[in-house]
Amino acid sequence: MDAAENDPEFRNLLKWLTKHTGIKFREDQLRYTMATLQQLMKRAGVGRYAEFRLTLAKRPPLLSDCIDQLTVGETYFFREPQHFEFIRHTVLPELRLRRGPLEPIRAWSAGCASGEEAYSLAIVFTQEHVSSASTILATDLSNTALEKARRAEFRPWSFRGEASDVVRSFASVSGDRYTLNERIKRRVRFHRLNLAVNTYPSPASGTCDMDLILCRNVLIYFGSETVGEISRRLYQCLAPGGWLITASGDPQLAGHAEFEVVSSDLGVFYRRRLEVPRQSSQPAGDTFRVQRPGDATTGESNVTSNRPETASQQKALAVTSTPSRSRGVFAKRAPGEVTPTTPAGKIAAAVAALDAGDFARADRLTEDLVDHSEACLVRIKAVAAIDPRRATEICRMATVRHPLVEELHYLYGVLLSDADQPLMALESIRKAIFLNRSSVMSHFLFASIQLRRGQYDSARKHFRRVCELCALGDADDVLPLSNGETVSEIAVAAQSQLSRIELRRDS
Repeated sequence: MDAAENDPEFRNLLKWLTKHTGIKFREDQLRYTMATLQQLMKRAGVGRYAEFRLTLAKRPPLLSDCIDQLTVGETYFFREPQHFEFIRHTVLPELRLRRGPLEPIRAWSAGCASGEEAYSLAIVFTQEHVSSASTILATDLSNTALEKARRAEFRPWSFRGEASDVVRSFASVSGDRYTLNERIKRRVRFHRLNLAVNTYPSPASGTCDMDLILCRNVLIYFGSETVGEISRRLYQCLAPGGWLITASGDPQLAGHAEFEVVSSDLGVFYRRRLEVPRQSSQPAGDTFRVQRPGDATTGESNVTSNRPETASQQKALAVTSTPSRSRGVFAKRAPGEVTPTTPAGKIAAAVAALDAGDFARADRLTEDLVDHSEACLVRIKAVAAIDPRRATEICRMATVRHPLVEELHYLYGVLLSDADQPLMALESIRKAIFLNRSSVMSHFLFASIQLRRGQYDSARKHFRRVCELCALGDADDVLPLSNGETVSEIAVAAQSQLSRIELRRDS
């Protein structure tokens, strides 16, 4: 660590920013943080960190700009499109089935940045004919971002991805600017809110009784204690049966609040328990119940309803729901559970359990199959959803036992990176690249870690390699080792990071 990074004034400024914004500054990102703050100080005509802290306290717009620069990230319409498909095919049909098709829906885009996420949700609501009385609250800490979001003016870069044509049909074009039409704009209400401060849920901010909350790519900026506090407050903001959607790269929330963890082929989602009376006390034809481990079951579905349902409704409800580990159910074996006896049978059953979100069963089925690399991979992924620290140790031992399995080294790098151990993560990713020099995701992860460390030359080299490899593949192919990302999606992300690096070098 450079001596400059230990400057008491610099450290005091970081503590002040953490206190007022909740943002946690990682040790491996201090070089980037310092460079960003120095640029802001130069722009403000301030020479010392202590003076800059006083200036930030007196000038809220400058603090807002500072937040923008320190939390800069990717945002565009329909980012992680599978989340919006889950809303379209599961969340909305379930709400309509339970409450009726005309009931308003309350949704919240928490950490909305420049508004692309909130407006994407507004487009889905419009396409699905959700009641015009429904509300979409969009909040952010940055006043600058909120002002931009309210204008609803975007450049073509915000429209990249597979949904670009859909979004453009709701916008007018003037030069290189796209302005969303009033039909979409009036569905969204913007408000400033600091997620790290205990001011919600509150009727004053409209954050109570939410049916749907999107809080994606926000929690990565906070420390674990703050993430826990935010998780509990978001849980309290949900109406019974309400859904919380986070990004695929966000920290796990199941251990922080009484969420149900719901797994489908579109991802893992969180839900507040739907409290309903027992079926015997309800009128016939009016029950909706999420089945849980230990319930009586027909073995056909994890969601039961005695309403006549259409095929689309049945598909929408066909998700697997498991209570979060905070209620201690993962240690119990479900009644009637049959354990296969052969390694191949156990692995197949473990894969099915993993896909269904029954992480404890996947762990049990594979814990004795240490000589089978396929079983190790399944077990690591399952345990990572319950106990990332234990998963990291399991993965470490698996890489020793199976040193030539690329995916094990990649997973170990992912887990170490999540655990704030970037140097060890880089060492593991280097092994994965040695085993497969054409691994797009390994190069992408390596570059991302180096970028966070401020090693821009190394990051540039590996992001360029990602672009070169992606140019050799088919745009719609899903990349090995990815979470479902396609060649084109990773290529766009890598090119975006390269552009950011070049801008930083020129500044």
